[in-house]
Amino acid sequence: MVETNLIKQKFKSAIRRGTGETHLLIQNHPQIDFSGEIIKACVKNFAYDGQCEDSRGKYLFELINLSGREGKIKQGVLKALLKPQKDTWTLTQLFDLAKMFAQQGDTEARQVIYDAYVHNPIWGSDWAGTSEITELDGIEGLKFIAEEFGKRLEKNPEDWQDDDLINKFQKENPEVDVWTQLDISAEQNRFIKIYTDAVRENIVRNSERVKTPEPVYKNIVEEVLLKQSRTWFFNGKLKRPELDSIAQQLLTERKKSNIEKLLRIFTRHKFPLDQKMLFDLARKDPVKNRRIVTSAIKALNLFKSKKIRQFALEQITIGKHPTFFVELLIENYKKGDHKLLSLLVADSNKAVELEGLIIDITNIYHTNKTSDCREPLEALYDKHSCSICRKIAVKILKENNALSERIKNEIRFDCNEDTRELYE
Repeated sequence: MVETNLIKQKFKSAIRRGTGETHLLIQNHPQIDFSGEIIKACVKNFAYDGQCEDSRGKYLFELINLSGREGKIKQGVLKALLKPQKDTWTLTQLFDLAKMFAQQGDTEARQVIYDAYVHNPIWGSDWAGTSEITELDGIEGLKFIAEEFGKRLEKNPEDWQDDDLINKFQKENPEVDVWTQLDISAEQNRFIKIYTDAVRENIVRNSERVKTPEPVYKNIVEEVLLKQSRTWFFNGKLKRPELDSIAQQLLTERKKSNIEKLLRIFTRHKFPLDQKMLFDLARKDPVKNRRIVTSAIKALNLFKSKKIRQFALEQITIGKHPTFFVELLIENYKKGDHKLLSLLVADSNKAVELEGLIIDITNIYHTNKTSDCREPLEALYDKHSCSICRKIAVKILKENNALSERIKNEIRFDCNEDTRELYE
């Protein structure tokens, strides 16, 4: 019983992170019922960032088919899909799973998709379910969606519908004349007509929009402080006199929001004056000055020096917010630092801290090639639920000849398709 519970705990951790250990555990322990944890992972998207990460539908469906409890898990998925959801990415995952059941000829799953789409939309995410319906039923599915959107537009004329859905379907189905098909149906269906009219009206509105001309600024400092885009300087190369002017303004600036804007320039361009100001800003309380502190650290990170390394080690070992300063080791890493990084990972349990650590530590070992990367990166692999970052961690482990057999075997079944491709 104790061993079974330990295996189930391993499975719970693995499925919530989306690693391939789940597949291996099911295959090696067919006598254990893992369906409870599979259902939990199906009805709640445990990805760190569901918007950025790919759907875990395929990964979960593989586990469903391996489980020997397909019927039980399917009912859990369909029951959850019929309930109102608050999280968009859980809803899209449920639609994705139901579609896979429907593609196997399950008529109940197909009907649930349609019922959930009509009765349980999330405000601002009314697109959720549309791709599943069109994948299952093609142009007829698109007509159903158009009719539903038309009904919603009749109730709320202020609602907005653009042509993204139509364009996407046309691109995926070049053999179909989508607008012609919708217009033919609109002659008999007033709701489809409401929808197509609204889309066309918004196409015209978008084409008639006049772009606001870029204002003319007096000097580079005014441009930095007034320009609306926060990243306009990323791809541009500012000249030394311009950087000197921005730095001089930063030395005397007292307004916090202006300090943030001016300092942001030096996260991409080396600060041209004495670095003392950057150290002072980096020492501020990040709870009250998060943008200033993080930008000052990024500005220091463009340099390599004993002073910066010493500052980083002090902040990591005795500071109140050690994880903020890890990226300073990208240019200032030394052999043996993996022990310090591993301790940081062991002490970090918040998802946002782990996200920052995995980004910084993978950057460290991309820049500094060493097999010492194994310990901290494996620790992050075993803790964090971001599949995108895990893919990068595995790639860095491979680059540094530090990929263990354990992880190599697991990545064949990872929830991230790109991670699976790293398997040899």
